[in-house]
Amino acid sequence: MEPKNPVKTKLVLFDIDGTLLTTHGQSPRALKEAMERVYGCLPADNGYLMDGKTELRIVHELMDGEGFTRDQVEAGLEDFWQAYFDILEATLDPAGVTVYPGVRDLVRRLEAHPQVVMGLLTGNCEESSFLKLRAAGLAHSFAFGAYGQFEENREALPKTALELARWNCGVRFKGKSVVLLGDTPSDIQCGSPYGFHTIAVATGVYGAAQLEPHQPDSLFQDFSDLPAVLQAIGVK
Repeated sequence: MEPKNPVKTKLVLFDIDGTLLTTHGQSPRALKEAMERVYGCLPADNGYLMDGKTELRIVHELMDGEGFTRDQVEAGLEDFWQAYFDILEATLDPAGVTVYPGVRDLVRRLEAHPQVVMGLLTGNCEESSFLKLRAAGLAHSFAFGAYGQFEENREALPKTALELARWNCGVRFKGKSVVLLGDTPSDIQCGSPYGFHTIAVATGVYGAAQLEPHQPDSLFQDFSDLPAVLQAIGVK
C-alpha cells in the first residue's frame, strides 16, 4: 500500500509558449498593443524573436529599439503590465489556442503520479501564464511557477523554481531529479548549470536540427509518444 503522502522525488518544470501550447500570435499582439497604449509607440515588426526570453526582457529590448531609456521603460512598467493583462484577457480566444500533440495526456499522467510535482519555468508573467493556460484548459495542473515578470534573464528562473518547490512540498530538489521541458536553446541553457535533465521539443520556432547542437539530454519532435517521454522524464 502506498503512503497517503508519498515523498516527491521528481520535479518537472514546463515552459509554456512553444512547449505546451501556441496562441498563434494572440499574446505578442496583446503585448505590442499594450506598449502602444502605455508608451505611445508600436514596436516595428522587424523580425524580433520573442521565443526563449522573459516578457520583462522583451519589453526592455523592444522599447530600447524605439529609443526609450531604461528609466523611461521602468517608469511605465506598472501601467504596462496592467494594460497587457487587460488586453490579453479581453482578446485571447480559446478557439485560437492550440495545445501541442501529446501535451494533455502527458500533463494528466504526471499530475496523477504520486512522486511527481509539476511547476512552470516560463518567461511569461504569472497573469499571462494563467490566461493562456486557462484558455487551453490547463490552468490548474501546475503547483507553482517561476515567472518572467521580475527577471530579464531566464537564467535566474531555475533558482526561483527550486526555492518554490522546496516551499511547496518540503523537498530540496537538485540535479537530475529536476526535469526541464522547453522548446528553445534558452530552456536548455538555463537548466544545464544546475545539472537538470533537459528535454527539448521541436514544437516551437526551433526545429530539432537547431536544438540538437545545444545538447539537451532528450529531444522530441513533439510529446505524442507518451511512453518515450515518460521514460525520458524518468517515471513510469
